[in-house]
Amino acid sequence: MCDKDLNKEPEDGLKNLLIDDNSGELLKLLEEKEALEKELAALKEQYDALYSEAARIKADFHNYKRRSESNLKRQKDMIVAELVLNLLPVIDNFERALDCDFDKESNFYRGIYMIYQDLLSVMASFGVTPIKALDEPFNPAFHEAIAVETVTSADRDGKVVKEVLRGYALNGEIIRPAKVIVGRPNEEEVGNDE
Repeated sequence: MCDKDLNKEPEDGLKNLLIDDNSGELLKLLEEKEALEKELAALKEQYDALYSEAARIKADFHNYKRRSESNLKRQKDMIVAELVLNLLPVIDNFERALDCDFDKESNFYRGIYMIYQDLLSVMASFGVTPIKALDEPFNPAFHEAIAVETVTSADRDGKVVKEVLRGYALNGEIIRPAKVIVGRPNEEEVGNDE
């Protein structure tokens, strides 16, 4: 064979074989090859469609799982909030009892105090925390002003001077604002400062 024959395109060689093939077997093989290539192309399209559908179903499942977990957490928080709202009057009564003139060294007082502390620690384990109010600047997001009290010091102006009822938050969200008394300077003293 010469170098010319080596550089010939394979298709040219097939054409020459076709001309030499009297039985038509090579023609059948070429037709079969063409049919298989078409079938392969169709299978590739089907594969791509199924792959895309599987990827979409997987993404939908992850979104569903995320939404379900979010809904479950929201329902849990709602149940805990409802339970806490029902327990807050009990905590308020414990605080009132502890504010009474008891002998702080008596076993009764210490027992009440221990129960109160246990109740607060259980509430904290569910994400319930008291809202700091006393001596804080009044903030309507955390505090509910029920009265105004005259203060002599200008630095207490607009600050909470008394906490009437403690407020609570659940995982950072207010479930009951603190009921407070806010300090305001005496109008006459303000006029004298000018």
